[in-house]
Amino acid sequence: MTLPSPSARAVQVRKGGLRKSRADLIPPGECRATVELAPTLRHSPRVARRDPGMHMADLSPRSRHPTRRLPRNGSRFDPGFTLIELLVVMAIVAILASLLLPALGNAKRQARKANEISSARQLILAWQLYADDHADKVLPGFRHGYPARDFDGNEVPSPINARYPWRIAPYLGSNFDVIYANENRALLDQFRRVNDPLLRVYAPSVFPSLGINSVFVGGDDLELPPDERATSIYGDFCVLHTSQITRPSELMAFVSARGPFENRIVNGSHVVKPPYLDTRRWATRWDPADGPDAWGFVHPRYTGRAVAAITDGHVESPGLRELQDMRKWANPADRPDWVLRRQPGN
Repeated sequence: MTLPSPSARAVQVRKGGLRKSRADLIPPGECRATVELAPTLRHSPRVARRDPGMHMADLSPRSRHPTRRLPRNGSRFDPGFTLIELLVVMAIVAILASLLLPALGNAKRQARKANEISSARQLILAWQLYADDHADKVLPGFRHGYPARDFDGNEVPSPINARYPWRIAPYLGSNFDVIYANENRALLDQFRRVNDPLLRVYAPSVFPSLGINSVFVGGDDLELPPDERATSIYGDFCVLHTSQITRPSELMAFVSARGPFENRIVNGSHVVKPPYLDTRRWATRWDPADGPDAWGFVHPRYTGRAVAAITDGHVESPGLRELQDMRKWANPADRPDWVLRRQPGN
């Protein structure tokens, strides 16, 4: 009995439970060489269709997918992301970032504003306690001749003692953190660590986050001292006692401020100036690029709004129009563009 050739034995398949060789499937008269196909064709799906004795299970993955290559370790090949897919993902991330960043910035701004509002509440409470302890006299705005002491009990020299922080410090628990909010507090901490004792006393008096309405509440010896001569000319323009206030729910005592300090602009000043005195003093429009004195050291830093502590004890957030309303600044003001005028006979 003649055995089939090795090539014929290699392609033996099962059909109907019988084993048939490739040689048995050759039609009579046909040359054997015509069916000795190349390996890639012998196991191709086309050959399987022509040969009913062959099954797809007998074809290797390589022969079924001749264009797909397998790595050497035998695992399936993962083509990864295409360049277009990566660009699409990057575009989606950029769009999401553009939507989220303004929201995050607004959240930070609101947090800083809430911190300053808290400072304003404690500041106006201390202002009221000062008046209770001084027979209804309000805290001096910028006045000389009023003594003040530091936390060690030493007398504060002039002109440092003319500013309000050291005078109100005993009513703040001897802690300036209350009136130095947000980034100003970090700046204040730098001066707490210096070796110069005079600088440690001077710095806290210059740039608290909220400035006092010194001209019309408490008095300002540099701008218009509320002495007998000034009151004889302009009347009782300045509040020196809380009992003088006719609109306590409107009159501002402290407002968000900014000013110069150590050759830079910081978000704080010990005084703020009104938009009008004998004439308009402020610039016509608010421009953050202008210097601090363009708007009397007032700083509407919260998207056009500031924080203001009102003499009745509440805190509000006035906008640009309200900040220019003299009824918020001066006790005798009866219109937004009110100015100081000489009394009849002067």
